[in-house]
Amino acid sequence: MLQNYFLYPRFLHVNDMFKIDMKEYAESQFYSSGPSVNYTAYFIVKTLKVNRNGCKISVNNCYVVRGESTLIQEAQVHDYIPRGRVYSFPNSALLRRNEDARKLLNYNYPSALAEPMKHLEFCITPFLKKDIQLNVRPVFLVKGPRGSGKHELVRAISKRMGLNFLDIDFAEVQTLTSAQTEAKLRKVLKNAERCVPCVLYLNNIQVFGKTAEGQKDERIISAFTAEVTSLYSKHREFPLIIIASSDETDVPAELQRIFIETIYVKHLNQSTRAELISWLLFNRNLMTAADLSKVANFCSDFKFADLLALLLHAAKFRCKLTSYDKKCTLTLEHEDFDRAYEYMQSMYSDSKGAPRVPKVHWKDIGGLAELKREITRRIQLPLLNAFGFGQSGLLLYGPPGTGKTLLAKAVATEYKMHFLSIKGPEVLNMYVGQSEKNVRQIFERARSAAPCIVFFDELDSLAPNRGRSGDSGGVMDRVVSQLLAEMDGLEESGSIFIIGATNRPDLIDPALLRPGRFDKMLYVGIHSDRVSKLSVLEAQTRKFEFRENGRELEQVVDRLPKNVTGADLYSVSSNAWLNAVREMLAKHQENERINKDYLVEENNAGIKNNVIVELSHFSDAICNLVPSVTDEEIKRYNKMRVELS
Repeated sequence: MLQNYFLYPRFLHVNDMFKIDMKEYAESQFYSSGPSVNYTAYFIVKTLKVNRNGCKISVNNCYVVRGESTLIQEAQVHDYIPRGRVYSFPNSALLRRNEDARKLLNYNYPSALAEPMKHLEFCITPFLKKDIQLNVRPVFLVKGPRGSGKHELVRAISKRMGLNFLDIDFAEVQTLTSAQTEAKLRKVLKNAERCVPCVLYLNNIQVFGKTAEGQKDERIISAFTAEVTSLYSKHREFPLIIIASSDETDVPAELQRIFIETIYVKHLNQSTRAELISWLLFNRNLMTAADLSKVANFCSDFKFADLLALLLHAAKFRCKLTSYDKKCTLTLEHEDFDRAYEYMQSMYSDSKGAPRVPKVHWKDIGGLAELKREITRRIQLPLLNAFGFGQSGLLLYGPPGTGKTLLAKAVATEYKMHFLSIKGPEVLNMYVGQSEKNVRQIFERARSAAPCIVFFDELDSLAPNRGRSGDSGGVMDRVVSQLLAEMDGLEESGSIFIIGATNRPDLIDPALLRPGRFDKMLYVGIHSDRVSKLSVLEAQTRKFEFRENGRELEQVVDRLPKNVTGADLYSVSSNAWLNAVREMLAKHQENERINKDYLVEENNAGIKNNVIVELSHFSDAICNLVPSVTDEEIKRYNKMRVELS
């Protein structure tokens, strides 16, 4: 490597530090050819001697020429490496317009992590000053969600401070036996001592100090404490900074005591997400014609790793559409980000086994015209006018199956807001304090995903009357108190809307119904008039193919029971379509003798588009309909509506 570097004459000065890119000058030693990692070796010039008249004379500077000069490499030397710099681009359009800025500036770290980086730099700086002797161990903890950029933060701060960076994953240090774990731990700390001045980054410390059964291992924790104490009992010229990282899992108290400061990596907001995307584009030599603020808006709740995956998938889709020249910069369009986002969402849903929330528009919901106007007034005005409108929540109550959840989904779709659906039983947990923590995490997600709608389904099971829940530990009372505190704290958050749904509003704690919380209650009732029934049926059957172009629906309405819910009408529509499918299959089986494989293929390919629904199909479905709400329940809800109005 040194021979290749000095193929050309180099002018050196005593105490100079020069760096050599090993990828460039020792290319044969590397198998990979990508530009992903920069392998750099640093060298310090200790002495320079020239031969004059047979005598070796020390000089301050001279040229080093291959074939004429002799290099003598000494053992490892400890010293600081050149510091890096951070550049911030508040306007991401600069990356698209100013090509010179892309070439000249050293855009090494994401300025989206500027706040925790500033905090960490403030903590580390006193330990770098040789004239100050501190009897404090420089051991710090960085906490943040998985994939939030903790590794990138510590790597950036080490480069910014001129320190070597040593990365160790505690998942690899932890073994099945305590003795092996202790041996690995001592080896890690010994390697760190040989690399000073350096930052020793201990990733995933939340998995450290646990047995195979997941219990706390006192021996390992004590050994770690003893090794760290022994490490800092020695006086050394250059500092050794230990920075551990953990996700949002609680670290055992014995480990927590070792750290003198905890730095938190918070969720990204829209502006920091846009800036982080521009940084990722720059570092991967990519350009974009898309508005990054819009991209950052629809990928809310994305972390550092998620945005990196989004960018890579978008580049993959763009490469499939166009011929990519390695010498040219790839330009991403907005549709590339859209496709990447949909792909990631589908992959996430499949991995979790969760159903995908469908997009619901106003046209998908028949009737409820008055409710739609009231919800629009409550949601649209605060979005259009940031000042003058206080935050308030909506509580949708009424019989089951009337479309309360569908209304909340339609609001999120129509106003292009993110939708967080929370069911009451999902929040509750058997462990003390975990239920309240779940409530806090819900609102943290909401703040990071703003503008969004937080929808609490089955609110009566989550927030019952305090003092009447009947649980011995008072869990429900604490959950209600936590929910009240979080809702009161939303006044500073502009575009977060709370919508609740319940069948039993009389069971909800009265404190939730006060101004500033769920102060507007909307009754979502049954359909008893002809106009609303027809409107719902038209919305549910707009993709059907009718024999008489939909005129059958007016006769269907006349045959329906007096009081029906939206779920009842959906049952009628779906059963009518199934009746039409069965009838068509029966005709095919009677008229044609087709082999079974061909019949299955034909049904899968064309049955959906060739089904014709007639009045008789609806009549059969209505005969089997059992209304989901009885007359007694309707009277009870009407009485409740009068009391709450």
